[in-house]
Amino acid sequence: MTELSAPRPAEAVMQSATIAAPVEAASASRAQWGIVGGHAFKHIFNSGFAVILPEIKASLGLSNAAVGTLATVRSVVGGAANAPAGYIADRYGGGFAWMLAGTLALLGLFQLGLGFAANFLTAIVFATLANVLFTFWHPPAIGTLSKLFPRKRGLVIALHGTGASIGETLGPLLVGGLLTVVTWQTALRTSVVPAVIAALIVWFATRSVKVRSRPVSARGYFKDYWLLLRSRKLLLVLAIACGFSASQAAVLTFLPVYVREDLRQSTWMVGVYVAIAQGAGIVTLPLMGRLLDRVGRKAIIAPSLFALTGALALLYVSGGSFFFIVGLALTGAFIYSITALLTTAACDVTADHVQGTTVALVYTANAAFTVLGPFVSGFIADATSVRDVFLFSSAATLVSAVLASVTRWERARA
Repeated sequence: MTELSAPRPAEAVMQSATIAAPVEAASASRAQWGIVGGHAFKHIFNSGFAVILPEIKASLGLSNAAVGTLATVRSVVGGAANAPAGYIADRYGGGFAWMLAGTLALLGLFQLGLGFAANFLTAIVFATLANVLFTFWHPPAIGTLSKLFPRKRGLVIALHGTGASIGETLGPLLVGGLLTVVTWQTALRTSVVPAVIAALIVWFATRSVKVRSRPVSARGYFKDYWLLLRSRKLLLVLAIACGFSASQAAVLTFLPVYVREDLRQSTWMVGVYVAIAQGAGIVTLPLMGRLLDRVGRKAIIAPSLFALTGALALLYVSGGSFFFIVGLALTGAFIYSITALLTTAACDVTADHVQGTTVALVYTANAAFTVLGPFVSGFIADATSVRDVFLFSSAATLVSAVLASVTRWERARA
């Protein structure tokens, strides 16, 4: 049985006492909902970019290769930004309210800059800077929630993920509707206004909460970082997250392609299929987060991964029948929840002063395999069929499920 409980000498960084200052319940609750709401708003921008991208391509006369290059650069730079984001979140955690508000405000400014882009170089610079901010949000946001609510860690991190699902659902609808009446340039230029308003709301919601941070030199930080990378407990969680992330990215990339090309559905129905998955995630995320706290990590994480394995297999065998819809709803119920569950488990095994770095490590692992999953599944789709991507994803998830089932999960620290 793989062990996630007994500490080892190399894991001294895991044993620090809680360093969050006492916080009134009302202030903590207000901060929680401010962070969740800010996350939803951030994902409206994130998902809206996918709708705007074809308009940018047509307006600037970009080739498919240029669009692919833009997407790759955004992903690589955004993934690389996790490490400094984790350091800043832990080193200057007391200023997390300014970090989160500043992230949203700067996001609006970079959207404004993208709205004035007249060529590929300008577009890629501002689109990439915006993606860095999408990345930067997670370490201070999730790290702070983890410190403030150690006994409800699973629930609050799941609610944070629910904010993302809501934003991912609303973003394409709002932006798609907006583009029917204004140009993409106007949509981006005017987005700075709601971004600044959202930044102010988040700041007012979180400013009264004080979280102490530990002053540490760059050398001390990298020592802690190295100790985290030597932690067998954390590496197990990251390994489980990697297999799942490859599966998730492959499914989310090729599901629209399969529905459009193999099932021969309209673009509207592609949106409906995606919405079915997103809607299921909105419902199940908070439920699974609460169960994670009440019945334990292993009792939720391992069965969730096995259930996702079965749901993906159902997508593969069902073709365009009614059972494909059933499989899609089941897939959405778990595929949007498991990242939050694994992030919670990672935070369980690390100390409060490295919570931001822990979150950054989870998202770095996710980013690496988010690139790898679609890359491998793309070759599979070309060699055989797009439907076989579901089989690949099911197999990748099964590996993570087996590893999770033989892991002895650590319970949350008070």
